Amino acid sequence: MIQASLRTSFELPQPGPGSGGSFVDRRQAIKLAIRGGVALGALGGLGLWGRYTLLPPRRSVSLDTVDTLAVRLYDSLDATTRDRACVGYDHPLRQYHNRGVGCGGVDISGWRFSREQRSLLTDLLHVGLSEQGSNRLPDQFFINWPGVHLLKLLICGDPRTAQYQIILSGPHLNLRLGGRSAEGVAFGGPMIYGDQRGNYRQGLPGNVYRYQFQTAQRLFRGLEPHQQQAAVLARSPIQTQIELQGRHGSFGGIEVADLSRANKAVARELIDSILSTYADEDVAYAHRCLGENGGMDRLFLSYYEEGEVDDSGEYQIFRLEGPAAVFYFRGFPHVHAFINIGMDGDAPLSVGEVLGENSSVLESAQVKQLFEDAMRRQAGTDLAFYPEESVVGRLRRGTIRSGDIYNLESWQESLATLEIRGSDVWGELLQQFRRRGSAVDPDRVYTLVTTDYVARKRSSKLLGKIGPWQRGIMIREATIAYLKEHGFGQASPVA
Repeated sequence: MIQASLRTSFELPQPGPGSGGSFVDRRQAIKLAIRGGVALGALGGLGLWGRYTLLPPRRSVSLDTVDTLAVRLYDSLDATTRDRACVGYDHPLRQYHNRGVGCGGVDISGWRFSREQRSLLTDLLHVGLSEQGSNRLPDQFFINWPGVHLLKLLICGDPRTAQYQIILSGPHLNLRLGGRSAEGVAFGGPMIYGDQRGNYRQGLPGNVYRYQFQTAQRLFRGLEPHQQQAAVLARSPIQTQIELQGRHGSFGGIEVADLSRANKAVARELIDSILSTYADEDVAYAHRCLGENGGMDRLFLSYYEEGEVDDSGEYQIFRLEGPAAVFYFRGFPHVHAFINIGMDGDAPLSVGEVLGENSSVLESAQVKQLFEDAMRRQAGTDLAFYPEESVVGRLRRGTIRSGDIYNLESWQESLATLEIRGSDVWGELLQQFRRRGSAVDPDRVYTLVTTDYVARKRSSKLLGKIGPWQRGIMIREATIAYLKEHGFGQASPVA
């Protein structure tokens, strides 16, 4: 019973699409901190065994290389843990990223990993960081007290070979370590960081990454009035929309090339400050990627009105984006930040099974339609409903692989199949009927497939009055199966 209650103390609530991607709000964060404090306080009563099992190890004074640590960890795993933690190098999970929850693999805890293994994991967390980053990232709200114990471990490939990657993921973190990406992508893929402190507060007081916000505001204040006006946009992209757009992309805001020499220096300082968390070798390759794509001058700078708190004139959401790079800092309600840098924005990271050729970029309504076609085909229902507000990004043109679909449906949701009488249909589902020129038969009982989040949390607003529902396979798996069978042809309308 002690083990079960303490393990529950470290579990986190999962966000849904309607949450805007915020992992927990401030009230939940405080509760978690209190619960965590109670759990840690209980260690005194558990003695040496409890402290050995539940407290995270400290980093070693002298760190081995990431390759050495990775091999030692891999060789130490038992068959059960290896089966859960390890996938092939070309598995779509290597491409996957989201807004800061576990990205696959196995939970790290004292119940599954020995003290020595958790020491290796702690050293791996630090070895991928610079000296500054080693003092900064482990101080993030959800890491500074539990250490690696709220993270997941995913190993893609075999660390005893040249092609492998270790991914540590969890609250406000997606950290990629080891190996060398054959695809020409900095860090081997997108990186995510963040911190809960300063939640919903102007200026992010106490936040580990407040210095990045402050540098961005100094840059904004240095702009000419007409540049400030052009740089501030009304609505920010959804936070996981960090796909590289390539040479023909469309970018909002103002081009860094048009800034004064002094402001360019501040922009360079901002980029350097963001990258300063990570290991020198990785940062050097990131700068090389930027240089091969026209350098900093090819980036566009934008700020967003929805990131202004209390009419302060300071914008806590900003973005630097170009053909092959995205730096996306979302400081409201707290910090979720994203980095994606490649050598060729027209050939971004794409792994997994080839699904077909996409002839045009799919966004918003087109992605919604793709998901609904796939869901309806899988479930065999009359209707399908995927809320457009849940679409987290765009699907580029070109060769599409399963990893691209993992990112396109990054909520990790499942199908929910149910019945609904026509007279009970309202909300967005009713509007969807009308937009598509269909009339609702009030006496007909329709079969409907939607997302498990909508069925659990938002059915009364989006669908109408529903009855019991059944969970099916994950939406991403249904979409992959659909594309393998049908390709990227014309989407069919929902009846």
